[in-house]
Formats: sequence, structure tokens, C-alpha cells
Amino acid sequence: MKKKILILKNDRTGDLFVSHKALNRIFAKHHNDLITIYLSDINYKFNFIFPKIRHKIFPMNLNFFNKIKILLDIITNKYSTIYILTPKNFYYYLAFIFRNIKFYGITIKLKNNNRPNTFFLKYLYKYVVIDRSQIKKRKSSYDIQESLIEKVSDQFFLNLNCNINHSYKFPKKFDLFHYKHSLFHGLLKWSLEDTCKFIENLKTKSEYLVFTSDIYNKELNSFFSNKYNSFDFILNVEKNFNNKKILFLKDVDGNNLFDVIKKSDRVICPEGIMTHIGFFLKKDVIALMHFIIKSRENFIEQVVSCKEWFPPINYKFLVLKKDLSYSIKKLSNRLDIYYGKFD
Repeated sequence: MKKKILILKNDRTGDLFVSHKALNRIFAKHHNDLITIYLSDINYKFNFIFPKIRHKIFPMNLNFFNKIKILLDIITNKYSTIYILTPKNFYYYLAFIFRNIKFYGITIKLKNNNRPNTFFLKYLYKYVVIDRSQIKKRKSSYDIQESLIEKVSDQFFLNLNCNINHSYKFPKKFDLFHYKHSLFHGLLKWSLEDTCKFIENLKTKSEYLVFTSDIYNKELNSFFSNKYNSFDFILNVEKNFNNKKILFLKDVDGNNLFDVIKKSDRVICPEGIMTHIGFFLKKDVIALMHFIIKSRENFIEQVVSCKEWFPPINYKFLVLKKDLSYSIKKLSNRLDIYYGKFD
């Protein structure tokens, strides 16, 4: 009789891809079992990476009724093993309630608090610790999560194919950039015209530059669509009026975003969803970041975060400064060092 397995992964999209090595091991271990995965209303759009797995959608922030629904699901389906890949305190309470189920869990160690507290650890069948309490040499979260599950196969069980619903034919070679308003305008204080200078300099380092921006933002969509050639994914309409070889993708999401990253040569984007998908797809990645350091504690938090979230290999980064000219020059030099000068 097939066993029933449950994976708790209702969190952010970037977190979903950080867990892909652990997920692959779970699928390898239980490939003959019935697997259900909880996804969030945010990351479910990428459920095509595991098409043969049953999905259930729960919000990231669980309310009382969500919790009751989860309890009833576990009671009804009689899961034999549950994997906690989203470290919510409520999920550790489940291990205390359902002691006949094997719970594997990702746990968090903090300077003043742990998730869960020591009492609940003993009810987990197996757990690994992500230590955020201090700066020290550590494995990335990718590898820490993967170590939760024993290796049983080298086979890759995740799906790299997706269904696209547009007519645009991308250039054979292009780099992918993402304009994140909270970073470039909010933190760096760059105007949209400043960002255009950054974009156009980045184009000098590639054959063709494709870029996206915050989805469904009318102001950004209007500005970039009037500045550069564009493709609208909602209307499936292409607009060309210059030969700059810079393309703005308007409102690309889900399957189509995955497809764009898959087709790209390099991903040069703010650290987050797109850079982690890029790593998943084995692309050359440069993660763009900016830090505001207000105290020693804040500095420690930033360093710990970088050490935890960066993938183990094939992942480069660049810290941008508010000085636009300095950041442009820094990125140009870094690209020359990594990939050689572009002619």
C-alpha cells in the first residue's frame, strides 16, 4: 500500500526555489508514494516544476480556519511522513499533536529566540538547524535543507518545462535584467531616467538586453513601454519603434517568467525570485543588492542573511551604491572580469 506524504511549503516564491534540492530528494525517496504539497497563494504559480504532485493552497499567514483545515486534512489523510520546509511555529505543534507521524523539519536558531523552542524539538523525527544567531562559516540554506533528507538517487525529479501562452520569439542570446522599484527608487534613490542610464550601459555588455519591472504597475509600464520596444504579455502585443536591442517585458508572470529566465544567457537582477530561479536553471547569475547599515547588529543580520540565502555555486553578486556613475562603472568592470570584455 502506498504511503501518504505531506510537504509544507506555503511561503514565498524565492523560498520555494531555495528548497528545490530538498524537494528533489523527497520526490526521489517517495517516488512510489502519494505526495501532497502545500503551496502559498504566491508560489503556487510555479507548481509546474512538480506536475505529478497533488497541490493544496494555503496563505503564508495562516488564520484560525486555515489551521483547522490543516488539522482535518492530516486526520483524514493519515499521512505517514510530514516535511516542514516552511518553519512556522504552528507546524511544529503538529508534531506534538500527531506523534505517530514522522516529522522532518527545518528549524531556526536565533540569538534571543528559536523556532521552535527546545520543548518541541524532541517530537521531530529528524531536523536540521539554520543558525542565524551569529556570523560564522556555514552552508547555504540550499544545502542545509537538502541534508534533512538522505540521498537515495541522483535522478532529477523536478520539471524544467512550462506552458507558455504568448507569440513573442526571443533573440537567440540575451541577458535578463529586472527593475525592482523598492531597490532602485526606494533604497538607491535613482530616478527612472537614472535607471535607464544603468539599463543602457548594461546593454553595451550584451548582444541583447531584455528586462522586466514590478508586475501590474501602470506608471512603470507606461514609462518603460514609451521608452523601449516592448511586449505585453496580457494583450500578447509587440511594439517596436527603435533598434536599441533593448526589450521591455510588460506584466510577465508565472510560466512565462520561468520561460524567459530559461531562455536567457545571464540573469542580472536584484537578489530574489529571479536570481534563485536562475540558479535553479543553472544560469550565470549576478545578484544586485544594496544595504543600509544602521548598527553593528544590522550589519551582522545582513551578513548572516547573505551567507544563508546565497546558493552554494554559480552565484555572483554586486553591491550597488547610491552613486549612479560608480555603480555603472562597478558593474561594467565586474562583467569584464567574469565574462571578458564584450565587443
